Amino acid sequence: MNIISKKKQGVIAIICAIAMVVTSLTIYNPREAKADTDYSQLTYDYKNKGEAYMKGAETTKSQWRVAVDTSQSTGDIVNWMTTGDGNLNFYGEMFMNVTWHGVYPDATLEINGVKVEKGAEGVQVYAAAEIHVNAKNWINNNAYNVVKVTSADETQYVTFIVATGNKVDTSTEESTELQKPAAPTGLVANINDLKTNYTIAFANVATATSYKFYLDGKFVKDITNGGVVTIEELKLEEGKTYTFGVSAVNAAGESDISTVSVTVPSKETETTKGSEETTETFDPSTITEWTAVGGSTTMSYYIANDAAGKVSVKPEMHGDSLYAAFALAAKFKSVVLNDESITPRGGAYVEIAKTSFKEGYNKLVVTDFYGKESVTIYFKVEKEEETTAKPYKDGEVLVNDSNVTKEVPAYENGDYWQNEYNNAPVNYVKGKKYVAEVVVSSTAAKKIKLVFQRVNIWDFVDANSGYEAEIAAGNKVKITYVFEATQETDNGNFDIYLGSVADATTLVFESKKLTTYNEVPAGVQTGVEVVSAPATYTVTVDGTPTSVTEGSTYTFGDNAQGYYDTTNSVAYASGETITVNSNITVTSINLNVAMQKGASVRLATPTGLRFQTVITSGNDIAVSDILNKDFVTTGTLITTFDLFSANGNVLDKDSKYTNLDIANSGWYNDEVGKFCGSIIKIKTGNYEKKFVGVGYATITYHNGDKYSIYADVNETDNARSIYYVANAVKDAGYKNCDAAQKAIIDKYLAKEAF
Repeated sequence: MNIISKKKQGVIAIICAIAMVVTSLTIYNPREAKADTDYSQLTYDYKNKGEAYMKGAETTKSQWRVAVDTSQSTGDIVNWMTTGDGNLNFYGEMFMNVTWHGVYPDATLEINGVKVEKGAEGVQVYAAAEIHVNAKNWINNNAYNVVKVTSADETQYVTFIVATGNKVDTSTEESTELQKPAAPTGLVANINDLKTNYTIAFANVATATSYKFYLDGKFVKDITNGGVVTIEELKLEEGKTYTFGVSAVNAAGESDISTVSVTVPSKETETTKGSEETTETFDPSTITEWTAVGGSTTMSYYIANDAAGKVSVKPEMHGDSLYAAFALAAKFKSVVLNDESITPRGGAYVEIAKTSFKEGYNKLVVTDFYGKESVTIYFKVEKEEETTAKPYKDGEVLVNDSNVTKEVPAYENGDYWQNEYNNAPVNYVKGKKYVAEVVVSSTAAKKIKLVFQRVNIWDFVDANSGYEAEIAAGNKVKITYVFEATQETDNGNFDIYLGSVADATTLVFESKKLTTYNEVPAGVQTGVEVVSAPATYTVTVDGTPTSVTEGSTYTFGDNAQGYYDTTNSVAYASGETITVNSNITVTSINLNVAMQKGASVRLATPTGLRFQTVITSGNDIAVSDILNKDFVTTGTLITTFDLFSANGNVLDKDSKYTNLDIANSGWYNDEVGKFCGSIIKIKTGNYEKKFVGVGYATITYHNGDKYSIYADVNETDNARSIYYVANAVKDAGYKNCDAAQKAIIDKYLAKEAF
């Protein structure tokens, strides 16, 4: 064993004044801070009782007292419990504030045995370790409440006793067992205006976690305060009386059932609201404020009786039909146009053919399903002006766009129309020929659809219902589509549906053109032509090449230590995906980390116990090629053998018990792959204590992930004390030691401090 200090021996991180003493490793035992069982001591004279008793807030509604024996508390869980400033908020509610430290953010809070979940009703999270709890929902008034905070690892907990109410019970009996909740109070059942639904309301029960609804003593379903039950679902009959019941439930059981009698009312007589405007004597010619129907040049409307708020979509033309939607009910009792009934359809809207309206004035009355509300709309229809059709021009360019970019999100099951590139209006003449030409590129594989429709009617102009074209990732293509118009319109469009199922992409339209012909020029035909395609590169992994299209992705294999890109001097993680824009050569990483047997005395000042690590490469990568790269760091973890064995003989960067992490700052004797880590300034009481050193190499990958390789260690080969090593040097005759170095060895043998 070489114990002589060498140049660049890698005393890596001098740890000043560190003593590896086993007793410095504190293990907390579970303990509970019990409240004083004499609850009569819960007075506001907290100064005479010490800080273990804290004054609670006083309000006109309640008084709170909090007790905790701080002599039993570690001080690492709860700082204080208070009701804040003691003021009621504008809801008349009181909040209890529980604040802890040292165990956040994963400590748990329980009140009366029920875990308080962050985000639950009546719970406000102000910080990782600060929760405000609404007393109305969680605290029993005129009673003692058990409030418990437990650390995330469940090794520590503190219990508070919270006494509430204007009077304090002087009983000395202590009970923290959760009791089943009290029955709900203030139970009412309110029916809605439509006589279809009952809203069940009651006072919240502090310890309840859920509520059950009963009909004539039979369980029906779980509900919440303000829950709704319908006459239809309960199969209730008009005029009959039923008993509604509600109980409260928690982990300890179910409360008694609170009940209320309910008599189901008969539906009111069906009526239609009206006014002087809706009588037969009303003359629509007196209306002065008409509004144009959307999409129409000949129709306008007037909503009577100030009922515009009940028309959620004002009248507009959808193709050859008038459309309007109403905020009345899901369906209608009647739809009457000019005293003639129209069969209502499902949904809160009407759609009426334009031909159903006469020239002049029209009256539309829509009545809700229950006959309680109606909306009257007057329509004025003017005679359509005779127009002269635009003369057809052979070879006319109808659409001519260029340099348009469309960002399209990813779709897993989306329809084409979710993103569109539309041009309108377009004039289509039945029997004429049309040529659509689109030059477009896509960053991802994509399918688009060219469509040609009559606007508002939304049926297709061509018999093929459009043309689908596929674009490979990175390609620029020219799409040509030739068709004959099967219908004509002066309000058509040339649309491209972009939202087909695919990854997110950028579509760049270099040009979009639509031309009309009597006869299509020779050689022009439907099809997709690749204008340009991305380059192809090679990814070579361990000598095996793979061709990859420029801009596309490549995913590496499952080698645990990842892969070294010799082209770009970076490392890739197992399973990492990269975008390829050049040729790269990659080799699997196979580093071996081993500890030299035993340990040596560090003779340089400050002196100590030194462990040596050797790293080699198990494949064609030279160890110097990879260890001298910035993405690889090396070092030594050192701890006592007692802690090492108590934790399953495992020591790594994730170990939670006490250890030193000493980074490598230089190679031993300039030999790449060999380095040392030392523990220094060892206290005399630990000269005979065994220590263990574990060397490691950590790889930081291109994607930011990290992976560490550790040396295998055992007690026989790697656990050493400084006293043991000094004796070995002495037994070897202080070989290669000068006088000063011999003196260092002798001080360790004599157990003298440095």
